[in-house]
Amino acid sequence: MAVIWYPYLSVTMNNNMDSVAQIKFKNIPFYEVIDEVIKPTLLTGTKKCTLQDVPRGMKEATFNFNMSDEHAHLVAGSRYYSHGKYETSYQFQIRMCQLIEPVPNESPDDRPLSLQIRVNMQNCPLPPTQQGFELRRTATPINCTENVELSSIDGNNNIAIYWTPDTKKYVFAMFFVKKLTVDTLMKKLQDQDRISSEHTKDYIIKSYSNVDQDLATISHRLTLVCPLGLVRIKIPIKSIHCNHLQCFDAKTFILMNEKKETWLCPICNKLCLFDDLKIDSYFLEVVSSTTLDESNIEILADGTWRAVEETINPRDDDEAGTSSEQGVVIEID
Repeated sequence: MAVIWYPYLSVTMNNNMDSVAQIKFKNIPFYEVIDEVIKPTLLTGTKKCTLQDVPRGMKEATFNFNMSDEHAHLVAGSRYYSHGKYETSYQFQIRMCQLIEPVPNESPDDRPLSLQIRVNMQNCPLPPTQQGFELRRTATPINCTENVELSSIDGNNNIAIYWTPDTKKYVFAMFFVKKLTVDTLMKKLQDQDRISSEHTKDYIIKSYSNVDQDLATISHRLTLVCPLGLVRIKIPIKSIHCNHLQCFDAKTFILMNEKKETWLCPICNKLCLFDDLKIDSYFLEVVSSTTLDESNIEILADGTWRAVEETINPRDDDEAGTSSEQGVVIEID
């Protein structure tokens, strides 16, 4: 019997494997990856799905992994009761993304249509669907810890993934992660390098030097009220990629992204990733001043500041945060 070899198919499969090996999932600040349990793997699936009463053409892929004693002890020792159920600080996390070529630096989470996941024959909770149709929104990592067998005697675990194929290719992986608290992220911010007072002061002086002399006497006004929580800023931060002086409160920003991740600057609406955030030492000195009771300051041409008694609402119409900088027209770039 003759064997037919399809060289194009072989090359395509090898190229896919090379691309999958390059995949790096998008970093999520609230999770620290401890271990890679199942490496990124292209979802191919069987021709026949073993689930009952599912649409025709649905595919199935199965994976196995063994539980280590170390992982089992970490999960068991990190359980706590919260909001009516048990949670764990250490988790087994499933992530899926599209295989896009060329492979980007970071791949955001995504998922195929009609996705179902079972770990040890138990359904994993997934983001909800509406009226039988899949919600088209950015997928999130899937915590399957409650379904994982932690016994050191029988540490073998089975994962079954079911989905309806479309024109896209998807990659599956599993990680052992530690969930980080807001306080942990705050400590990270406080321990890392900051924007120095000298840098900000020089920036202010240079900005004033580029202003038309007719406008040079006009003040540059900033608010000390965070545009997110409308409370006094305690730890002023901004992204290293932002071109404005106005800062916002670190803890309020992180808390809001814990509830719903957007990581957008509340001042200029640009992408503002956690790794790009820095505490501004100049404004930290301002908000820490024991003699400052006012909520607004004027920035002067020599880089110094003074309190302003007038109150400015940082959410007045289009004047949210940036309005405080409109005392003088300065292009800060």
